[in-house]
Amino acid sequence: MAQELRETRLPGVGTKFTFTTDHGSRIAVIQHLDGARELYVFRGSRDDEPAAVLHLDDDESRQLGAVLGGAYERPKIVEDLEMALGELLIEWVQVPAGSPAVGKTLAECAFRARTGITIIAILREPEPVTGAQPDDVIEEGDTLVTVGKLGQYPEFRRLLAEGL
Repeated sequence: MAQELRETRLPGVGTKFTFTTDHGSRIAVIQHLDGARELYVFRGSRDDEPAAVLHLDDDESRQLGAVLGGAYERPKIVEDLEMALGELLIEWVQVPAGSPAVGKTLAECAFRARTGITIIAILREPEPVTGAQPDDVIEEGDTLVTVGKLGQYPEFRRLLAEGL
């Protein structure tokens, strides 16, 4: 079992949390006052230099925490549906910041015609868009629920990020 989590206040910066894993690695997280996080991974508990450093904003930190905590799993029904779809996949694709698709309708983006990927829903706060329609508009921060084949996703992600 991992050693006790140590908490150290860093005046004017935030809080540092550290612990050593059962495998002998040391983990340090600095939670800045502005919500940003720095994650340091040290191979050995006595190492001075980290083997890896991640800089995460508040949302990224929460997503990683949910994944590590086991709260971010696909429901069993989705796994069953994926089995029934065969080579088709259901993927959740976050709209990247600054995407040229933001403010455009699904019809204007024409992702299905260009890549074969179909958008079946849009996850957004406070209310998701179920049964996405051609006149639904993509907004900053949306996560698109899509159906397609594995080989179609690279072009879909490129169009979503770089341009239509």
